[in-house]
This record gives sequence, structure tokens and C-alpha cells, in this order.
Amino acid sequence: MTALALPLARFLFGALTIAIGRGHRVFLVLSLVVDAALIAGLCTVLLGGTCAVTFGGWGSQHGISFSIDLISVTFAALGLALSAAVTVYTWRDKLRPSFAMLVHLLMGACYALAFTRDLFNAYVLFELVTLAGFLLVATGRRPRQIWASLRYLIFSSFALNVFLFGVAVVYAHVQSLDLDAVAAAVTQSPDAPWVRLAGALLFTGVAVKAGVFVFSLWLPLAHSQAPPAVSALLSGLVVKMGVVVLYRLSAAFPLRAPLIVCGGLTAILGIVYAAWSHDAKRVLAFHTLSQIGYLLIGFGAGTDAARFGALDYAVAHGLFKALLFLAVGEAAAIVGSSQLERLVAERGRLPRGTRVALAVGLLGIIGVPPLAGFAAKAVLESGIASLPVRTLLFITSAGTALSFAKLWPLVGGRSAARTTAPRAAAYGMLGAAVALFLPISRAMEPASVWAATLHAPAYIEALAAFAVGTAAYAWTRRVGPRLPERLFRLEEGVLLLLGGFFLVYLLLGGG
Repeated sequence: MTALALPLARFLFGALTIAIGRGHRVFLVLSLVVDAALIAGLCTVLLGGTCAVTFGGWGSQHGISFSIDLISVTFAALGLALSAAVTVYTWRDKLRPSFAMLVHLLMGACYALAFTRDLFNAYVLFELVTLAGFLLVATGRRPRQIWASLRYLIFSSFALNVFLFGVAVVYAHVQSLDLDAVAAAVTQSPDAPWVRLAGALLFTGVAVKAGVFVFSLWLPLAHSQAPPAVSALLSGLVVKMGVVVLYRLSAAFPLRAPLIVCGGLTAILGIVYAAWSHDAKRVLAFHTLSQIGYLLIGFGAGTDAARFGALDYAVAHGLFKALLFLAVGEAAAIVGSSQLERLVAERGRLPRGTRVALAVGLLGIIGVPPLAGFAAKAVLESGIASLPVRTLLFITSAGTALSFAKLWPLVGGRSAARTTAPRAAAYGMLGAAVALFLPISRAMEPASVWAATLHAPAYIEALAAFAVGTAAYAWTRRVGPRLPERLFRLEEGVLLLLGGFFLVYLLLGGG
């Protein structure tokens, strides 16, 4: 029952927050304490092996099953870490109780999504995430924030209707929505037409939430316009819930080809748009898309090392991307703009703590040894034998260094401004996790995986990608191609989403 208590506790705290109002900070702290205790209990359960729990008084065929495994517990722990950092970061901000209530609702839905193995339950939870995310993005009530939140709502609603159609196809042929039962039915009839249709519909619906480039065209505007704390949660945790569900679906449907192809497209296109963006928040937003490509490729590779590496990278990305969104958000608030030209011109106003946080976050996302990005990429790449895929990952790493080179000027210079205690504490929590990620993750993974990971070629490759990307930045500064922006409009985005569905449908036929 611990797995069920985790999201229910958050929903309860959300109800108490909106009912009482004045105690919303106390409820945020209490929720973190309860979350930590429950997740510690889940870790104890996990030591005894993976298990599944079914609720509702039915068997797994018709009840709602929660899976307590490495994936679910890891993402629950990531959610706890990010929620704690955001709580500390916003401690002195004059936020309404409704904001805290929405955070509770969002966290509860994300916790439940990490554990669920029921397709309709996943649909309901995605709806809750959409509702909370839509309102959180518009928290500042500025026109661009409201429009970004509406785009997010429209894209998500369309996608969830596609997902629900896939759920109906599955139930019509399996008479169950439990993923184990679905996997058994697919194994018996892998070439049945309904398998291909249902797989494409479910993949498309979840891909919109997961940050896959062709599908998630709402993301750059929403993440760049949302308040820093909201962007940290959206990028660090919420899009990962879509990746988790895609991983669960890949155990039931033959999604290896769609995962690798869409992962490659997401990685490269995200890098291209990030490299020629001149707004710091948009650079981070496009890199959320790009970094999701690593996860899709890792989960699609099919090896234990690649799977562990993708899991590692999901956590690492959540940590350093949340750190970057918080630091860049504070810098933009101080300067009054997130445009890179203005941020660089007025970097002398940035507090020291913000500069340090930016430096740690940039080194982490670029993958400089021995920080979080390097540790996770090394594990992931050790499980991939394909030379073209490894080359793609190297290009993506070099592109990451290239696109973030424009943020390095923010780190330099002198400043007499000091970081407030809550901001410094939030930066310290996330920065320490990024710096100490390698020994922490090593303690959680099989020795056989690590034995083939941390060797000289991995360090050389990471440093080479950093050097190539940084050197290439000098060329990109002089060459500024006009990238198409129409695809991020609402009507073009919906058409591209439909095109993505047909691409996945064709890839499922080829797999």
C-alpha cells in the first residue's frame, strides 16, 4: 500500500492547502517529510525484488496494478529531490496557496504515473498532469504565459484523445488494460493489425507529453514562458513521466524502431534549434527536447547497460536541467530579460551563487567528467554497439557543448551581489547532486555494468565532444541560418503530430 499512499498523501496535502490557505508552506514541508519516509519504505521493498500490487479487489486482469521496480522508485526519488529544491527556492516568494495546491496535485499525479501499469489509469493521471501544468505555466498571468499554457492544453488534450483511442483498441482485443496482459496478447499475435494500430496510437499520445520533437511542439514556448520553479518541474520531472510510460509500453509493443528513430530526430533537431536560439530560456527548453533523445535511444537499444544508462541520464538531466532553469530564471528576473545579449551585457548584476549554479549546471549537461552528464552518458553508450547510433550520440554531445557555449560569458566577471539564502540552498542541493552523481549512481547499479563503463576512452570521448562543440561555436556565431518557426504554430503543430503518427505506424510495420 506504500506505493498508493505516496500519491494519495500529496492529493490530501493539496486539499488541505486549498482548504486552510495560510499553512501552505507548512504543508509543503510536511509533504516532503512524508514523501521521504514512504520512498524509503519503497526502497526497502525493492531490496526484496521487483513486485506488483493490484488495487480494487480484482485480479491484475481487471484491477489497477502498481509496479514497484527500479524505474518507479528512481523517478519517485527524483520527484522528491526536485520538489524539495523548488520548495526551498520559492520559500520567500509571495506565492498563493493555489500554487502550492497545484504543485501537490502535479507531484501526486507524477508519483502515480511512475508506478501505474494500467493504461486507462495512465490516461486519467496524464489528464491531471495536464490540468496542473496548464495552470502552473500561467501562474504569472502574463499574456504570453497564458497563450503558452493554452497551447500546452490544446496539444495535450488532442494527444490524450489519440491515446484514449489506442486504449479502446487494446481493450477491444485484449479485454484488459493491464500491461502484462497486453504484452501476453501481443506475444501471441505480434503481426495482428490491431497491434500496429494500438502501438502507434499509444506512442503518439504519450510522445506529446514526453518531449519528442515532432510531437511536443508546445514545449519550447511553455517551458520558456513559465516561472523558473515551474520550468524546473516541467523539464526535470513532468516530461520524464511520458518517457516512463513509453518505456512501459515498449515492454508490451515492438517499439524499438520508433524509439531509436524518434530519439535520433529529437536529439538532433533539438540541438539545431538550441544552437541558433538567442533567448536563454528557449535554449534550455530546446535542450529538454534534445536530451530526451538520449533516453529514447537508450530504452530502444534493448541492452541492460543502455537501459541503466537511460535511467541514469533521466535522473541526471532532471537535476542539472532544474538547476539551470532556476539559475537562468533568477538571472532573467534580475536583468529583466532572458535575451542572451542583454544577460551578457548586464552580467555584473548577477549574484555569485547564480554564477556558480550556472557553471555547475553547464558542466553537468555538457558531460564534463566526472559530473552527472558524463557518468550517465558513459553507461548508456557502453550498451550501444551500433556505430551509427554511437556517432549520433557523439554529435549530440558536441552540439550540446556548442549551443551552451553562448551561456559561458554569464559565469565570468565580478559581482558584489549576494544570493539569498533560499536560492543558495536550492542551488546547493541540486549542485551537490550533480557533482556527486557518479558515486551515488555507481552504488545503485550492477558491477557488471560499471566494469565496462569508466575507462579511458569514455573520458577521452567526453572531452573530445566538449572541445569539438566549443570550437564549432566560433563558426556558428558567424553563420545564422533562419530556422522554420511555423512548425511551432498551433495548426502546423497538429499536422506534424498526425504526420508523426503515420511515421510511427510505418516503423511498427517495419519492426
